Amino acid sequence: MALLDINAVCQMLGTTSRTLRFYEEKGIITSTEVPFCSRRHYSTEQIEHIKKVLVLRALGLSVARISKLQEGNVELSAAILEHKAELIASIVAKSKELRMLDDALATIEKGGNIYDPADHTSVTRGMRLDIARSFIELFIKGEYDACFAYFSDMLQEYMPLTAWKRVVGDTIKPLGEFLHMKEIACDKDVKNVIYCSLQYEKLGLCIKIVFHRDKVHGIWLNYEL
Repeated sequence: MALLDINAVCQMLGTTSRTLRFYEEKGIITSTEVPFCSRRHYSTEQIEHIKKVLVLRALGLSVARISKLQEGNVELSAAILEHKAELIASIVAKSKELRMLDDALATIEKGGNIYDPADHTSVTRGMRLDIARSFIELFIKGEYDACFAYFSDMLQEYMPLTAWKRVVGDTIKPLGEFLHMKEIACDKDVKNVIYCSLQYEKLGLCIKIVFHRDKVHGIWLNYEL
C-alpha cells in the first residue's frame, strides 16, 4: 500500500500539517503509522477522506458538525441547511445593526435623542418594517429555509423547519401564480405587528408577522378574496 507523508499531503492539498494534526485530534480524519518514523503518513483512501473534510470546512461547517455527519447523526443536506440558516441569521443580525446605526445617525441629524424611548419607537418600527420586507421577498421567491432563519428560537422550536415548509406548501398550493405585493405596513395600534398583502392569480394572501425584538415571533397566513 502506497503511503504519502504529511508534508507531501499538505503540499498536494494546500493545507498545513498543524491543520491535519488538529483534525486527527478531533477524530474527523485518520493517519497510518509507519514503523521507526515519527511523521504521519496517509493512504490513498485517507487522502480522499481528507479532501472531503477540507471541502466541508471550506463551506463553513464546524468540526463538531462534521463529526456528527461522520457519525451518521445528521445527513449531509441537513448539515448544510443548518449551517446556511445560521449564516443567514448572522447576516440578518449584522444588517439589523447597520440599520440601527443609520437610524441613530438620522435621529441625531434631525436633532432627536437616541436615548429617548419616543424617538426609539419610530426607529424600531422602521427596522422591523425593513426586516419584514426582506422576509417577504424570500417568501415570494420560495426560499423558505432562509425565511426560517428569521424566526425566534421559540418559534423555531414550536414550528420546526419541516413543519414550516409543509404549512407554506399547503397554503400557497391553491393560490396560483404570484402577481404582486399589494401592501406592507405596520399595525396602527400594535407596534410589533406588521401586515403584508400579496396578490396571486386565484386568491390574495395576507401575512401577519408578530415581532419580538428583531425576530419573527409569530406568523399567520390567511386567504383574501
